[in-house]
Amino acid sequence: MENKTHWKTLRNPDFFGSYVPIEAGGDVVVKILSVAKETVTVADGKIEEHTIAQLENYPPWILNSINQKTITKALNTPFVEDWAGKRVTCYAAKVRAFGENVEAVRVRDKAPAEEVAEKVAEEVAEKPELTPSH
Repeated sequence: MENKTHWKTLRNPDFFGSYVPIEAGGDVVVKILSVAKETVTVADGKIEEHTIAQLENYPPWILNSINQKTITKALNTPFVEDWAGKRVTCYAAKVRAFGENVEAVRVRDKAPAEEVAEKVAEEVAEKPELTPSH
């Protein structure tokens, strides 16, 4: 998909959207830096409160309840503070919304391989070295 621009990047490039994995040609692993409730101005000028994930190297992501539930499953914790520094895999999916089929960001329900590898490395680092005296 090189040198092509998804139309949604022109509509609202301020937020992470389905155009990111579409332009990447498939799954995209993102690192969550923080998650908090924030006030945002949506397309029609209305001001709304949303749960926003700040991401490394990507625009902020407005998290809907479906993605929050899946992140909880993938990272094995419902606490947003525990999500900071963790990675999840996103993809674009066709979903039924507002009376039509649209593309939306969805999250894989398993942590990406590098997240699992980091967790294992952390667990190994926390264990004392085994010696013959043990």
